[in-house]
Amino acid sequence: MRRAVAITLLGLLAGRSVGQEPAPKEPAPKEEPAPVDVAKVLRESKEFAETCKRFKISWEEDLVRATGEIAYVGGGPCEYIVNVSPAKAHETIVLLDSGPWTTKRRPAGARMNGYATCLNNAFLCAGFKPGRPFRWNEETGEIFPPEGEPVHIAFEWKDEQNAQIRARVPDLLWNYRTIEVMQPGHLVYTGSMMVDEGPPDHKMWFGAEIDRLIVACYSTSTALIDNTEEGASENGTYEAIPARLPELGTRVTVLFSRKPLEGLTEFKPLELPEEVLAERKRRAEEKAKGETPKAPAPEEGEGRGEGE
Repeated sequence: MRRAVAITLLGLLAGRSVGQEPAPKEPAPKEEPAPVDVAKVLRESKEFAETCKRFKISWEEDLVRATGEIAYVGGGPCEYIVNVSPAKAHETIVLLDSGPWTTKRRPAGARMNGYATCLNNAFLCAGFKPGRPFRWNEETGEIFPPEGEPVHIAFEWKDEQNAQIRARVPDLLWNYRTIEVMQPGHLVYTGSMMVDEGPPDHKMWFGAEIDRLIVACYSTSTALIDNTEEGASENGTYEAIPARLPELGTRVTVLFSRKPLEGLTEFKPLELPEEVLAERKRRAEEKAKGETPKAPAPEEGEGRGEGE
C-alpha cells in the first residue's frame, strides 16, 4: 500500500512542482472582422436607391449622372465647376439639384441635406476608388496636390435647335497661368475628407457635405473631385469661356465617367489677340529654361468667396 502511494506521489511530482497551479490556457487569437464591401451594401440598399431618386442621381458601372442648371458663364474667376451651394453660384458653372424644395425656386441658403454624401456613395457604386485630397504644410507652406484616378466630366444640354450638346468640361475653362484652355486628365476623384469640428466633442463630419463642393478647379481639400493642373492652387487662375456655354438657367446633365466619353462636341479654336499669343510664348520660353513663369496678379476683389 505504501509502495503504491509513493509511486503515485512520484508521478504527480514529476509533472509539476508542489503547489504549482496548472498553466493557464492561452486565449484563442481574436478573428479580425472581414472588411465591409461598402459598394456592395449600397448597391443592395433600397434606402440608398430612394435617396438617389430623390436627388436625381443615377449610376451604373464606371458612370454617374447628376442634374442641375448653369449658374455662371464667365465674367469673373471660376473656382468650382460643379457645386451644390447656392452661395457659390457666382463662381460655379453648374449648381446641382439638391431638392425637392418646398418652394418653386432653389433656396438661397446652403444647408447639409445629404446630397454630397449620396453622390459620393454613387461614385463608390460605379467603381471609383478614392484618392487623397489637396493638402499643405502649415509650417513650411509646402503644397501637396490632390491624388486620385482621373474623372472624365462632361455637361449635356439642348441647344436652340434642340440638338444635343455634350461638352467636355476642360473645353469650357480658360487657364490664365498656362494661357491655354484647360487640358484633360487633371480632374481627379479624391473622395473629399473628414473634418474635425474641434473641441469639446471633436465630432467628425464629411467635408464635401459641410462645404457642399463637388468639383473644384481652385484646389480645395473638401471637394469630391479636385484639380491637378498648373495654377490650380492659385486664386483667379480659371475663368469660364462664355462662347462655349449655354445661357444661365439652362438645364444640364453632368456625366462623371471612369472612361473617356464618346460623342463629345468639338469647339472651334479660340481666336486669341496677338498680345496673348506673345505672352504665351514668353512663358513657354521661361518654363523651358527652368524658370517659374510669372502670372499677372489677380485683380483686386478676387477671392475665394464665402468659407475661404
